[in-house]
Amino acid sequence: MQQLMLWQEKSAQQLSGWRRRCQQIWLQLDLAQRCYLLSTLLVLGWLGTLTTQPWLLGVLGVTLFGAVVTDIWQGFLRIWHSLPGKAFILLSYAVLVNFCFALADSSVNNLIGVRPEVVPFSVNLTLMLLAPFWSFLLAFALLSLYLMLHTLKFFLLLLLRPVGVRSRHLQDGSYPKLSLAARVTFLPVVFMYLTAVMASYLNGDTTALAMFQADTPATQTATPDGKQDTVVKDTVAKAGLLKSPDEPADLTGINPQVGWINRTVARFLYSVESLGKSQCLMQGAEHLVHLNDFEVLVITPDAQQPYGYKYQVRACGSPSLPAFSRP
Repeated sequence: MQQLMLWQEKSAQQLSGWRRRCQQIWLQLDLAQRCYLLSTLLVLGWLGTLTTQPWLLGVLGVTLFGAVVTDIWQGFLRIWHSLPGKAFILLSYAVLVNFCFALADSSVNNLIGVRPEVVPFSVNLTLMLLAPFWSFLLAFALLSLYLMLHTLKFFLLLLLRPVGVRSRHLQDGSYPKLSLAARVTFLPVVFMYLTAVMASYLNGDTTALAMFQADTPATQTATPDGKQDTVVKDTVAKAGLLKSPDEPADLTGINPQVGWINRTVARFLYSVESLGKSQCLMQGAEHLVHLNDFEVLVITPDAQQPYGYKYQVRACGSPSLPAFSRP
């Protein structure tokens, strides 16, 4: 009995020592390092269960996103607090905003076939709907630079260590080598998450996000005629490689043509921004947008059109205006 009590007391002391040690390590870490530590524990937990748990992968994505955002935000603050860095950030912001406005104008022009200045609210809506896409591209660029920077640091640590250069010369904070290893290891995983989210956004569904759910590998399913059908399409779709046949996202050019965005903008233009009543001649379900004193853009619902509406320019036809025809 006495030996049992001594063993229990010793175990309690060891447990208390481990708890204090873990608490000390936790307090030494910054926010990004804590997120990387939690991500490592989640990966170990996932490997221990050997089953793909959607909630586990979701929490892993949140912790990795928090770690990367914290790291990049700290670098942004260091650049912002210097005069050249502030000028560079403001210049980059001005170029990016001007570029996005030009592409939004181009998208609306491709949709309606006339100058987009006549429908400014639809242009603004297009800009807001395309903003996540450009944010994803900006995130890819920043993460690529971030990954190259930390990979270079990691290899410099390995190459310079034999000549006496310690890790503190290249990385601040506690546990610099482990932190660099975690960043280099987890950044490709962040790329996978961003790719799945961007593919889902462009396709207008959550098909690409299914790659983070269970039963990702191809499975055998029985068809009505009794044959076994390998579900390869499901696996490819989960990787974001398949698009909906009725509204594919065209990313071949510099300006993406996303089906669900164009259909949303077309519905907004017809239902909100265009005129349902006007002094110009109208027929049936037509809506109008005035181009000038003599011409209007006529918007007519048409299920045969790619985005549900037909656009044509014609004379106003108002009895109070003189007759107008193109030369």
